[in-house]
Amino acid sequence: MLLEELRSPVGKLYLSIQQPDQAQWIYADWMGYPTSNNVAAGAIAYLNWMQKQRLHAVLNDNRHLVGRWDNSLDWLEQTWVPHAVQCGIRYWAHLDNADAMSAQSAAALRARIKGKFIMEMFSDQAEAERWLRLRLAHR
Repeated sequence: MLLEELRSPVGKLYLSIQQPDQAQWIYADWMGYPTSNNVAAGAIAYLNWMQKQRLHAVLNDNRHLVGRWDNSLDWLEQTWVPHAVQCGIRYWAHLDNADAMSAQSAAALRARIKGKFIMEMFSDQAEAERWLRLRLAHR
């Protein structure tokens, strides 16, 4: 089920937020070039939906992104991670192309999460979904 689509000031779609049928997580599908403003607005938006739907997991898909989002790492660590914990996140599956530049940004964020919630990185969506189902079944 489509929950929200976020667009840049020029009207380009940069994030589709969904709750797939029968899934107990939010699916955040990012696209285009990740600006700091888009990262901040999108990351807060999908957490808000996670909380509204009373969920505790996100499948964060960066396969359609172009470039890194390192310029958002400090904000993510200092603002988003505490907010994510406050919203009840427990599991964050990060989906990316293994050789993509955005995967390097995700690895850097993973080191900054410091066990506040569980993050795993995947290149296969079915594998990421299996991991989320297993984690959510055993919580």
